[in-house]
Amino acid sequence: MSARTKLLALARASARAPSFLAASSAALPSTSTSSSSCGRGVAPSPRPPPFGGAHSRVVVRCGHGADPTFGYDPSRAGTSEYVDKHFGPEPMDVIATRKLRVMTAGYFKDFGGLKKFAGRASTIRCHENNPLVRAALNEPGDGRVLVVDGGGSTRCALMGDNLAALAAKNGWSGVVVNGCVRDVDDVGRCRVGVKAIAAHPVPSSKRDPGLRDVDVSFAGVTVSPGDWIYADSDGVVVSGEELTL
Repeated sequence: MSARTKLLALARASARAPSFLAASSAALPSTSTSSSSCGRGVAPSPRPPPFGGAHSRVVVRCGHGADPTFGYDPSRAGTSEYVDKHFGPEPMDVIATRKLRVMTAGYFKDFGGLKKFAGRASTIRCHENNPLVRAALNEPGDGRVLVVDGGGSTRCALMGDNLAALAAKNGWSGVVVNGCVRDVDDVGRCRVGVKAIAAHPVPSSKRDPGLRDVDVSFAGVTVSPGDWIYADSDGVVVSGEELTL
């Protein structure tokens, strides 16, 4: 075959190529395209359905088997509403009479799954030891708030995820710690309020139990057993009587 004949054959083959490609494309299954393509013009794979289906509930365990619920109780009023209702247009005058006690602003951080909690105070005074904390949280909480005066120590943690899970399981509303906590990611998954001054990875000692059901003083206030604690993101309010709206 002469060179000219070969060139003519190649030209005819090129002319037939578009119709062949069109026919091949028609035989292929159609694919949907998306406005958010990945790569260079390649349609992305279909997005898988949500894990477990649309109505599944993923339970994250905290501590030893407690089933946490995230968020806070929206039916409970906040500290600002209580102050506005009970202490009138001049609440500073009431604060001066000690009827309303407000803990020092910025003293605590929120670590628990509940950011808003309230209840009657049960108190503990201890220093870098937590046997009484465990003993208290192992009892039925009945919606109470455990107030732990750890002397403001930042050398160890007075509670972690196990005690937070225990508090949630036994019906404690919250724990206010003048000290540190640990396992904070898991503590944040438990349905209990936890306010403390900081996080610390070292556990506390078990040697000296401390004292229970005594007056404790920190963050600018004194808390007595049976006082009412109201806590949320605005702060912590202490009252000698229950506040209602």
